[in-house]
Amino acid sequence: MGVTFDPETRLTHLENYLKVFHMNLTFEEAKIQLLRSRLTAYKLVAELGDEKRGKRYADDMIQKGYKNLGRHWEIEIEDPYEDPCIGQYKLLTELRSYIYRDMSYPFMIFIRSEFRKIFVPTLRLMTALCQSENKYTWEEVKRELQEVMTELGVEIGWDDCEAYLEVYLEKVSQILDIPENNTTS
Repeated sequence: MGVTFDPETRLTHLENYLKVFHMNLTFEEAKIQLLRSRLTAYKLVAELGDEKRGKRYADDMIQKGYKNLGRHWEIEIEDPYEDPCIGQYKLLTELRSYIYRDMSYPFMIFIRSEFRKIFVPTLRLMTALCQSENKYTWEEVKRELQEVMTELGVEIGWDDCEAYLEVYLEKVSQILDIPENNTTS
């Protein structure tokens, strides 16, 4: 079977992947794959436009991934999207801790190469989903991300990145019930 861009097929492949993904990855890599998988799941269910498969469907699929990962590593792991405000803060703290690691380790090479595709959209989405009045604004998060990226030697063009994030948020905002004013702040 060749590569397909059909959202239905891709969603099925993602569900199957989440049943076994943790078997060949380190714990840290698997956590990051779950962040990537959620971004993909939201996008796919938004493309499908199927009322039965919306945010709850995607979240349940990812939750099963967290449970499989926790069972495999015999550790309790929290889904950062359960409370996106706290999850955002914890993820920023984790990213800051990476600056103290050896940049030549395969994990750090992976982190640096995937930063733009995983962490930037994840933190942008968490910013939009956080409903706290005391939340970080996207500009504050971007400033913190830029500091981390500078320390890690990651370069991204914010203009291109922002354009992608705008399109992504527009696509998923309806299934996630993100108020329109929250997609730009």
